[in-house]
Amino acid sequence: MARVANNELSNGWSDFLTIKHGDLTQEATTQTFTLPIPAGGVIRGVGFYLETAFDGGSISSLTIDVGDGADADGYIDGVQIAVDGTEVFYAWNDGDLVQAADITNHAKLYTTADTLDILFTGSHNVDTLDSGKITVFVDMLRCNPEA
Repeated sequence: MARVANNELSNGWSDFLTIKHGDLTQEATTQTFTLPIPAGGVIRGVGFYLETAFDGGSISSLTIDVGDGADADGYIDGVQIAVDGTEVFYAWNDGDLVQAADITNHAKLYTTADTLDILFTGSHNVDTLDSGKITVFVDMLRCNPEA
């Protein structure tokens, strides 16, 4: 996971992870990527930008869920990112942990270290993809200055 530069913090995102089709290497219909959340981390929001919809092989559907160990789709819930005419290019906080409608009153404090889990689920093995690129953005405060 990369952190944004100090001069970029005003855009609201503190961390991001870009995933390309070649990063999906599992000979299975699912693959998970993780981002560390330190003890004292507060996640206020998660979003994504789908630069290129995913395609290739026999995949007719590819969805993304973003959550944590307690709620696998708590931030992003089953959004379509494959080329099929219904792919979503932008999403933000549609899960139960943080709701976009009232972001000022919703955030999750992690009192122990955890991971943000980014799950890709395809209709066929994800290693057959030959195009696609998505960037997941995280708005995380760090109450622990050592984190």
